[in-house]
Order: sequence, then structure tokens, then C-alpha cells
Amino acid sequence: MDLLILFMIAVMFSTIVFFVGRYACPRHDRVPLMEVDHVLLWNTLRRGWHALGSFGPLTHYPDGSSGTAHA
Repeated sequence: MDLLILFMIAVMFSTIVFFVGRYACPRHDRVPLMEVDHVLLWNTLRRGWHALGSFGPLTHYPDGSSGTAHA
């Protein structure tokens, strides 16, 4: 039962990543869903993964100067 739940979560996550990747592509470059083969599927998943990764943490890491002035 646990594996079924994990599988369902993985399928839902992959579907979200696929549609993010699909809409990250310009409209004139999109292929109709009925014509998507395994190569386009992987490219779209990769594009979606990179699009989601671009929204990464926006925290600023200090350079270790702890408030001292630079010359």
C-alpha cells in the first residue's frame, strides 16, 4: 500500500513538472500532446525541472565580512 501511495505521488509530481516544462516552452515551439514521443517527453520533463529549479532559494549568503567595510 505504501508503494502505491509513493507511486501516485511520483506520477502527480511528474505530471506537474511536465506541464511546467510544457508551458515554459514558447507557444510556437510546442508540439501537440498527441505527437509527444519519449524524446520530447524527457526534454519537457528536463525543461520543467530546470524551470522549477530557477525558483530556488533567494537567500543571500554573506561573504563572511560580518559588517566590516571593504577597501
